[in-house]
Amino acid sequence: MSGTVEKALKLLELLSKYDGPVRMAELSRAADMNKSTAYRMLEVMSQMGYVTQDEPNGRYMMTTRMWEIGVRAFQRNDLRVAARPYLQELMEKTEETAILTRRDGCDVIIVEKVDCAQQLQAMVPLGSRSPIHASSFGKAFLMVEPADRVKALGADLKRFTDQTITDLAALQANLDKARTEGAAVGVNEYRDGVAGVAAPVIGTDGVTYGAIGISLPSFRLTDGARPRFLTAVSEVARRFSEQIGHRLSA
Repeated sequence: MSGTVEKALKLLELLSKYDGPVRMAELSRAADMNKSTAYRMLEVMSQMGYVTQDEPNGRYMMTTRMWEIGVRAFQRNDLRVAARPYLQELMEKTEETAILTRRDGCDVIIVEKVDCAQQLQAMVPLGSRSPIHASSFGKAFLMVEPADRVKALGADLKRFTDQTITDLAALQANLDKARTEGAAVGVNEYRDGVAGVAAPVIGTDGVTYGAIGISLPSFRLTDGARPRFLTAVSEVARRFSEQIGHRLSA
């Protein structure tokens, strides 16, 4: 790698770690480069729109240019391709079918999966839908939504089984528990005999791009297995989110 390019990228990476504008002298020390070199590079990056200076102190900060480039790059890549190694890992850790869903209005759609080797599996075809309030994958989207947007679902939530949550207050309480546990759980809520554990996949812009998790026969989601499934799903979702740019501090 060219020394100049390497130093420029190092400055950008350093700038991205600061919460506010930073003086050039501090940046040059942190980057272990002399002030004149740091100044020249910052000036070029400023002219190209990657950094800017605050007024009246002249301290440097990043613009949204890198974010725009990152979002465009991510949008060109199919989320399913990025998800495959995480789905494979999740299936191996849990020995259950691993699934990726995307949101479509008040439904979620299965867009990718890795089937497990269990003789008895939950039937989850690609392209199948489930309502957002009545599945673990739907609730994975809702658990990162503000309360007012959850309320927008309406007071009368459609019932599909005896276990479907149809009361908005009960749904909010279920989502609070999901936030505490790191993943949403659904048991017999859309289809009898089917359970799921799912967590959101969040991108660099804070948008929930999908939900990743497992689907299994409900009899296998025992009290003993539940903590292991929750840990595996939440951990894989966290690392997947980090891969596409999400940071918990953001």
